[in-house]
Amino acid sequence: MANKQSKNNINNIIIIASICVIIIVVAIILIVGKTTNHVTRTLKEQTEANIKFDNKKINVYLFYGDGCPHCEKLIKFLDNLPEKYDEYFDLYTMEVWYNQKNNKFMEELVGELGKEVEGVPCLIIGDQVFFGYTESMGTEIKKAIKEEYLLVDKYDVYKNYK
Repeated sequence: MANKQSKNNINNIIIIASICVIIIVVAIILIVGKTTNHVTRTLKEQTEANIKFDNKKINVYLFYGDGCPHCEKLIKFLDNLPEKYDEYFDLYTMEVWYNQKNNKFMEELVGELGKEVEGVPCLIIGDQVFFGYTESMGTEIKKAIKEEYLLVDKYDVYKNYK
């Protein structure tokens, strides 16, 4: 009977050890999965003073309204672009409903392109301006980013504005 008890204890220890190993493996998989190189391009409080130039990338300018549902959808779309897009552009995000300097800056950049502001979100890629956002615009936005990035003479409206 003591021998049977001893075997049960050993079996219980093996089962508990196996469960612990499985938990550790699952935890490692979850941790590694969360630390992949997904880049989040979410909103940062930025102004004109944050703009920098990188000869290897283009600048993309997003003017948004805090609380705007269309802006949030565009931001989610930009966040979900594949990582390779981070080689193509730097994103500058500026809130315009509560920040009048950013609002004026948006109007001036759009004016530099010969257009008038039609609302938010307002996304400027090279010499193209996208107002509003629907899912159908996603293909056009990705195409505009890639095309501008591939140009030898990349256009940046801010360089002309300055």
